[in-house]
Amino acid sequence: MDQTTITGGAHLARALQAEGITRVFGIPGTHNLEIFAQLSAAGIDIVSPRHEQGAGYMADGAARVTGEVQVIVTTTGPAALNALTALLQSFTDSVPVLLITPGMPLTHPGRGNGLLHEVRNQSAALSAVLTEVMRVTSPGEVSLAVGQTLSAMRSGRPRPAAIEIPLDLIEDAGPGQLHPSVTRALPAPVSSEIDAAAEAIAGSNRPLIIAGAGAHGAGAEVAALAETLGAGIVLSSNAKGLVDDRAETTIGAVGVLELLPELTSDADAVIAIGTELAPSDFWPEPLPLPDTVVRIDIDEVQMLTNATVTHPILAAAKNATAALNEQVSALRTESATAAARNWTAGWKSRAASAMETGGRPWADLSAALTAFAESDTSPLFVAADSTMACYYGVQTGWKARSGDRFLYPAGAGTLGYGLPAGIGAKLAAPQARVVAVEGDGGSMFTIAELAAAVQAGVRMCLIVVDNGGYGEIRNEMEDRGDTPSGVKLTGPDFPALAQAMGARGIHVDGADALLAALSEAEAAVGPTLIHITEDSRAGADMLD
Repeated sequence: MDQTTITGGAHLARALQAEGITRVFGIPGTHNLEIFAQLSAAGIDIVSPRHEQGAGYMADGAARVTGEVQVIVTTTGPAALNALTALLQSFTDSVPVLLITPGMPLTHPGRGNGLLHEVRNQSAALSAVLTEVMRVTSPGEVSLAVGQTLSAMRSGRPRPAAIEIPLDLIEDAGPGQLHPSVTRALPAPVSSEIDAAAEAIAGSNRPLIIAGAGAHGAGAEVAALAETLGAGIVLSSNAKGLVDDRAETTIGAVGVLELLPELTSDADAVIAIGTELAPSDFWPEPLPLPDTVVRIDIDEVQMLTNATVTHPILAAAKNATAALNEQVSALRTESATAAARNWTAGWKSRAASAMETGGRPWADLSAALTAFAESDTSPLFVAADSTMACYYGVQTGWKARSGDRFLYPAGAGTLGYGLPAGIGAKLAAPQARVVAVEGDGGSMFTIAELAAAVQAGVRMCLIVVDNGGYGEIRNEMEDRGDTPSGVKLTGPDFPALAQAMGARGIHVDGADALLAALSEAEAAVGPTLIHITEDSRAGADMLD
């Protein structure tokens, strides 16, 4: 193959371009200027966030809606560490984001000498979060690192990764060739395992499907299996939109509800598809499961985590669920399916009542999002934050359609995720409508990215739900018998702040006004911030 002598930065741009990367998220710095020069020369689009954490969340949102690797580029030291929180979020939620960052020079003194952005061992810091971190040792190795890293990221369970290029190698020239990534095919379901699982669940009267984000792309197959069995479907937060929330078999994203352990205890068989069954998704612990547990996953280690699995099926969700449904259809009796449908209907009713009660402070928000989704055939992506308005409100109250998406920072639970993730999602899927929902406290972590959305011409909405501070933490303090402290915030004038950054900014009250504002925002140019106040226990105490 061609042994071209070019700079490390040029090797990087050439390798990314050959791998189909058309966009990067990142901020130029003193140590990465050659990278950005070569990316621009290669015609790769550069999205400029206002903070490296925002870059990571943008890439995360884009990766979730496309399923494809997204790239962020930072400079050395503080910038790479700024991005690390976002990479932690991507790691815990299995999202393929690639960080490319300079590192200290090859010949940098072991004890350091005070070089700009000096970090004693940057790769070790990255390795504390990521399992795939590669530091190159020559300009030509950059292409190899790209090929090897993308091979790992595109095979099996998706995870973020990092490539560190010593800053002297970015400018230095050396020979190198392209090393195209090689993707390992996902395992096909084993017929004997499918047969055994089908026989185990075919006679169940109370079957329950628990589906996670790993089942995206298999929504039709999951729905078909539920119909065959008469089973209810419980969704993780990031699985919303996998199936229609309004379908008879969909119990919903009820992971935050206290009735969940009672539901799983009442089931006589559980089919877990593409889910970690993690405490960050299904809060009431422990999650009791019946004696029969069928688990479909592409990660063999996951088979041994958070559940005792009687029938592990190591395969892609789509193929395995389709094969399982085919076998169950041949064995299932109409009477068993009828009994299961009655059981599912009872739990769906109970869950709906619990969701309505728990989500009451955010009922207007959920109703407006449901009506907005149904007002057009294009998908609605809701980019959420780790805030009560999202996990108690939107997650349970918004009726997502099949094809809609809920982008939620489940694993790490980071704040400030919603807005930049929504920007990334909109850039990656411009045909979709995008709404970000954040609390007033969390929004301030990344509110500067509203300026990035203006610059990129991103048409989307940011709904800021204001309860006067960190409402969930305030409630937890009070429940402990503590006097709430450090949680009440003096917030900015959010609409004015948005306008100062070049976006539209308005305040509305009520579901009808919010729906009208969402519709107006979809017809506007650029982003819109919609400020609403929360009628809740926390808001009653902290809002002036």
